[in-house]
Parts: sequence; structure tokens; C-alpha cells
Amino acid sequence: MKKFFSMMLIALAFSAAASAQQVEKLFDKYMEDIRFQYIYDGSDIDKKEGKWINKGQKMLTLNKAEAGLVKTFSDEINAAIKTDGYKQTTFVRNGTNKVSNYIKETENRKEELTVIQNNETHIMFIWESYSK
Repeated sequence: MKKFFSMMLIALAFSAAASAQQVEKLFDKYMEDIRFQYIYDGSDIDKKEGKWINKGQKMLTLNKAEAGLVKTFSDEINAAIKTDGYKQTTFVRNGTNKVSNYIKETENRKEELTVIQNNETHIMFIWESYSK
């Protein structure tokens, strides 16, 4: 029984570590896709912001895409946000425009996400990372 319990703990720890990087995997998946504009801004690396140091920003933008691709990408974003344990901080809807902000903070790391969706043809996904 101890062996079984130990194996379950190891499996749980491994699955948590493996799934904790879903947002990062989305950027890796789409950064070379020609339908997306990918931007990495590392110019603010190590810029002090209060007690946090900005480690850069990544953006994926999908413009004038088929509604099916926007929906698929939006569903992937929402699944990654949920899996990684981000908490929604704000949601603004103005007609067909939607802006959602999320945050995940640990003792030594903070991540902020912004999802901007316009109609069913445009979506922008922004990820900012900070450390102490």
C-alpha cells in the first residue's frame, strides 16, 4: 500500500509539473504559424516594477482569420488558463469587443495574461512574466 501511495504522489507531482506550462506551450505552438503575428519584447528584462522584475512580454495576434480558427484558438487559450490556474481579475465587454485579464502569483513569480477579442475575426493574447 505504501508503494502504491508513493507512486500516486509521484504521478500527481509529474502531471502537475507537466500541465503547469500550458500557456507557454501555446506560444511555442503558434509562434512560427504564419497566420499569427508573434512578438517577444525583452527590452524590459530586469526592469524593476515595485517588488517585481519584469522578465518580458510575449504576444500572439490573429487578425482577420476564419471564425473557426479564432474559436479554436480562443478555446485553447481558455483551456490553458484554466489548467495553469490563473484567476480572472477583470472582464470588459463593449458590443462585440471583449477584454479579459488574468493573474497567477506565487512567492517568487507573477504572470499576467490579457485576452482581447474583437468580433470573431481578431484575437490578441498577451503574457507578461515577473520574478523577484
